[in-house]
Amino acid sequence: MRVVALAESMGVTALVERVVVPRSRSVQQAARTARYAALSRAAQQADARAILVAHTADDQAETVLLNLLRGSGLVGLGAMRMDEHRPGVGRLVRPLLRVPRSTTLAYCQHFGLNIVEDVSNRSRAYTRNRVRLDLVPVLEQFNPTIRDVLARTADLAVEDNAVLDHLAAKLDQDLRHDDAYDLRAFRAQPRSLQRRLLRLALQGALSGLVDVTAAPVEDALDLLQTGQANQTYHLPYGIELLMQTDSFTLRQGGRARQRLRKSLGMAVPRV
Repeated sequence: MRVVALAESMGVTALVERVVVPRSRSVQQAARTARYAALSRAAQQADARAILVAHTADDQAETVLLNLLRGSGLVGLGAMRMDEHRPGVGRLVRPLLRVPRSTTLAYCQHFGLNIVEDVSNRSRAYTRNRVRLDLVPVLEQFNPTIRDVLARTADLAVEDNAVLDHLAAKLDQDLRHDDAYDLRAFRAQPRSLQRRLLRLALQGALSGLVDVTAAPVEDALDLLQTGQANQTYHLPYGIELLMQTDSFTLRQGGRARQRLRKSLGMAVPRV
């Protein structure tokens, strides 16, 4: 293997692990999950402080576009982070995230480094490849620096998102008493902060990060704005929202009922 031979020439240990990619609607997503799981195991075995991956500014621009196409808020616009902690993986660092792909290719050419490209990167069967091969070139006709623009947009979104997260965390402390949230104070907040507060409450109820689509969150926010005491709403992961006279709580119980939007075939964006 090329990677093993290169590692040996540099005096670096190479660990090779074969993984099984489960069948999924998204083969690339399933492969990505299996790959990060293998990297996490290798990092633990080596007692490494972080996992470094080689995503470039071009990858960042493509991720921003993919998230926009799916429907996204600030979190999605922020795309990939330079340094983040990913649940189940550990610390993930992307030192080349602000470096254009053209620069990395020029570097390899200058130093005579052979480039090995996965042939699947040219297949238009995958949405990301179609974004890279078809959509980005069209956008470059409107703005030749579109890759830089999208990468800069992601940086700005990350900064703005961090501020809102800080505000939401502070409000979560102020509004939460034991397991109940002050309803009047919650209703006084802008909807964007209410949304973040509710997601924080979900994380607390489930003891960790969760991926919840926008529709149930928005419906729960509507209920919290106009609902009456003793009304309930079932969120995903078996979480029940219970309205009280001056407060509301989230608790484990019941199953999330069928989404109306989903049953009607409507797209449900993630926020």
